[in-house]
Amino acid sequence: MIAKGDTKVLFDPFFRNDYGQYDLVPQEMELAIFAGVPPWDGIDAIFISHQHDDHFDPSVVTRFLNSWPSVKLFAPQQAVAKLLDLDEDNATSILDRVHGIELERDSPAVQLNMDGLIVEAVRVAHGGWPFRHANVENIVFRVTVDATTTVMHLGDADAGKAHYSQHKSFWQERETDLALLPVWLMLTDKGRYVLDEYVNADHEIGMHVYKSISDDAMDREPKFEGLDIFTQPGETRHFVQP
Repeated sequence: MIAKGDTKVLFDPFFRNDYGQYDLVPQEMELAIFAGVPPWDGIDAIFISHQHDDHFDPSVVTRFLNSWPSVKLFAPQQAVAKLLDLDEDNATSILDRVHGIELERDSPAVQLNMDGLIVEAVRVAHGGWPFRHANVENIVFRVTVDATTTVMHLGDADAGKAHYSQHKSFWQERETDLALLPVWLMLTDKGRYVLDEYVNADHEIGMHVYKSISDDAMDREPKFEGLDIFTQPGETRHFVQP
């Protein structure tokens, strides 16, 4: 969740499969989100990076949108298709708030606007490309809140330079205050290059971290030294802009 003033957005918040290696959202936290218990009150929008089961559960997302009729959903078309396949009648009631994004890997970035948000999206190949998940629509969302704060969520973006260099103008158009990214981009020279050369965020937080990685920074391997990563559900970071 990103919160700025009265605006709150969620990235990949509801999923059911941990593949034996990631943390699930604790049940009590999910119940609090559904109930709108602070700080989970007043959610404005949900963003889904891609349709994999460790990022997206269509039944839970549909149920949440039906529970909160003011919340909007931004998601790749593959994820929207899963909503419809699950229960077309139930999903139809929320379609006026669902913004499906269908982009080829070479398609230019797109921009959508809603009250209080500037939403930009570009497709970057899923990690493991081209041998794995080559056809997955992994969408990088760059969201600007209240015209002042820009957050980028990269989903499961691959580290290949070509995925970023073809969209060079997109990365340069707007400065990113915070990038939420798969931790593997922080841990390799290839990943570090694209983060520094293209994403160029003021601050980075590594996500999608294996449960085997210690919560205690002192107990982690040297390659994690100096990295800001989330290892526990419910961790928070507070930033004060100059």
